[in-house]
Amino acid sequence: MNLLQRLLLVIRRAVEWGVALLLSWMVLLALVQLLLRWTLSIGMPWADLQLRQMVLWVGLLGGVLAAAEGRHIRIDMVEHYLGRRLRTIVGGVIMFVAAAGSFYLGYLSLRFIASECEAGLVLGRVLFGHSMPEWTAELIIPVGFFLMGIYFLASIPPKSRASSEHGQT
Repeated sequence: MNLLQRLLLVIRRAVEWGVALLLSWMVLLALVQLLLRWTLSIGMPWADLQLRQMVLWVGLLGGVLAAAEGRHIRIDMVEHYLGRRLRTIVGGVIMFVAAAGSFYLGYLSLRFIASECEAGLVLGRVLFGHSMPEWTAELIIPVGFFLMGIYFLASIPPKSRASSEHGQT
């Protein structure tokens, strides 16, 4: 296993833990919020906003995991009709296009974050009742898209040297 593969594995494990922790916190927070509203007719005003922000984080981190595991949505209307060699080439092109699209979305989201920083907008009471700049909650958008792009690039099939050396197709 080379250094890049190890780094991608470490990132994948960190994302898995992040999703698990965020989902656990979301379930616990939603349950407490629900119980407080039903039993005491009170709630935590910041909890709903925090839950909405965490849905964004879990969704993008889930997309990163899907890209890392090759379980993302794929439309392969033609691929299964192709031979093995041509399927490898087409698969590589598709992964390259997916990576380019992800990197472009990451770039656009960085521009969006920059405009949010300039605007100085503040999320009201999202972190245990404390305010925070809106752009901090949105940082996952470029991070998620860039990570997806990296995993798409890493999943491009290498040139099949073994099959060409042995005369196989």
